[in-house]
Amino acid sequence: MKMALPEEFNRIQWYGRGPHENYVDRKNSAFVGVYKSSVAEMIVPYVSIQEYGNRVDARWVALANEEGLGLLAVGMPQLDFSALPYTAEDLTQDKRGAKHPVDIAKRDFVSLNLDYGQMGVGGDDSWGAFPHPQYQLRVREYAYAFRLRPFSKNDDLTALSKILF
Repeated sequence: MKMALPEEFNRIQWYGRGPHENYVDRKNSAFVGVYKSSVAEMIVPYVSIQEYGNRVDARWVALANEEGLGLLAVGMPQLDFSALPYTAEDLTQDKRGAKHPVDIAKRDFVSLNLDYGQMGVGGDDSWGAFPHPQYQLRVREYAYAFRLRPFSKNDDLTALSKILF
């Protein structure tokens, strides 16, 4: 699920793995907890542009503006997410090394992706190695669910997420 939020919704908080980016096959050092960041801090300046910034095993994720108004997404039971000033299409290139961070402009919105999951990164023995079978998303029908709810600065997000679930 891709959505664009106004760029002022640049404060992010989540209950899941963090604080750094993580994937199904790259999460051992990302412990489950409540984390806060900004969308700008979610940027990973890889030399060659690629999709990045994923967080796995999120119970909930919330984006807010300076006044504390925002949108809460609660996984049922969990979800993966990323929140960046770029779309996935912005971070896609025809061949490795064709685009670099200076080649893409930040969007005037926050691109929020709420995912069932993402395939693992792979690369155990070289950066070209495919992910192990248990970290691949095979071709089949998938289903996932989440709930969205607005919130204000006085709301307890953990308590609110339990009410929604």
